[in-house]
Amino acid sequence: MTARSILLATLCWLLALAASAHAKSEISLTGTFSSLRFNTEGRDLLGVELKIVPTRKGYQGALQIAEGGPSEMMVVDVAVRRHNTIRFDIPASYPFYGGGTFEGTLDSTGITGRFTFRAVTGDLERLVRGRSYWDTPRRAR
Repeated sequence: MTARSILLATLCWLLALAASAHAKSEISLTGTFSSLRFNTEGRDLLGVELKIVPTRKGYQGALQIAEGGPSEMMVVDVAVRRHNTIRFDIPASYPFYGGGTFEGTLDSTGITGRFTFRAVTGDLERLVRGRSYWDTPRRAR
């Protein structure tokens, strides 16, 4: 092998390695992210669940918020920003939560962020990537 062949082979190997590392570092935006949980003490449902899917016009999410019981499903347009930051606005047409916003950061295990409703920013929420609360078998209550 000539020095030129060795150099070319080394460059190809380095490019393949860099492409592989880049692909592994990208975090998938799609999936189910949830903090929904049943509170046995109060016998009510609490938390947030967001299912993000790709659409022709970008990413959209099916959002459900529970403060004692589950809200109706809300469809939101999910904007992806730099550094794995996402944001969405809840359309004003949805009762109670309409006009609210969410901004958070996506990592490989979930989303961490805050809702803002009527200029009041809420506590930090952690939505874990995984199965939907509704996919889990439950006994009748």
